[in-house]
Amino acid sequence: MHDRARRTPPPSPVRALAAALVALVLAGPPGPVAHAETTAQTVAEAYPPPRGSTRVRGDAFGAWLGTLPLADPDTPVRTFDGREVPQDARVILLDLVPGDLQQCADTAIRLRAEWQRQVGADVVFHATSGDPLPWSRWQAGERPRVEGRRIQWSGGGTRGASETSWSRYLAAVFTWAGTASLATHDTLPVDDPRPGHVIVQGGFPGHAVVVLDVAHTPSGQVLLLVAEGFMPAQDAHVQHGPVEGWWPWDPQEGLALPYWPLPATALRRFRD
Repeated sequence: MHDRARRTPPPSPVRALAAALVALVLAGPPGPVAHAETTAQTVAEAYPPPRGSTRVRGDAFGAWLGTLPLADPDTPVRTFDGREVPQDARVILLDLVPGDLQQCADTAIRLRAEWQRQVGADVVFHATSGDPLPWSRWQAGERPRVEGRRIQWSGGGTRGASETSWSRYLAAVFTWAGTASLATHDTLPVDDPRPGHVIVQGGFPGHAVVVLDVAHTPSGQVLLLVAEGFMPAQDAHVQHGPVEGWWPWDPQEGLALPYWPLPATALRRFRD
């Protein structure tokens, strides 16, 4: 029921994002950030709009993405089992769910889920079958299982919302969700990119990236800052594009990642 075969790993706690991020979100979307030579700590600080361009503001989720903390610039992207990945990228400080689980669509789901959890919104994603996987049922002690081609729930699990329980819930979602479910059940198509949107090509395999930020140049060109995970599961990271780290967006052709071109029709937003 997923893009690739998986085995659920043993659980481990997931480090919560800093409480300061919530305060920043509640304060409103970040404004333009001046260029500076100092080492930046957040996405918005590290990647101001390319010179001469203007940042496009998104919704609350898009604003929150700008507050995500980053590792030092020389920190390598690593896989779930510790191998270094040669990426022109900067690591986002977000612990991996254990095992080869948190790949591309899962990274998009993870970022959205962390924001929803912090602001008190319902966390519900869908399996490839279309069956919902709500965090509320997991907290209540119910656990999903496969019967035929569908997900069924039964009691008997530990109740609560601990970090261990959250990590186990995410592992279950990542096991049964993927690019196909993200494109079909959890997002809607849009025409103009905004911070917080996703570009997802559903398939087996497919690929997905998160739009962290959007800027417009004086000539009308649209530039995107994107985050992604990949296969095997690896650190969420800002994938550097050719324009001061940003990527050109073509409203007809889409996002021309050299390793996985994503068509303009793959631009989507999360359902409310």
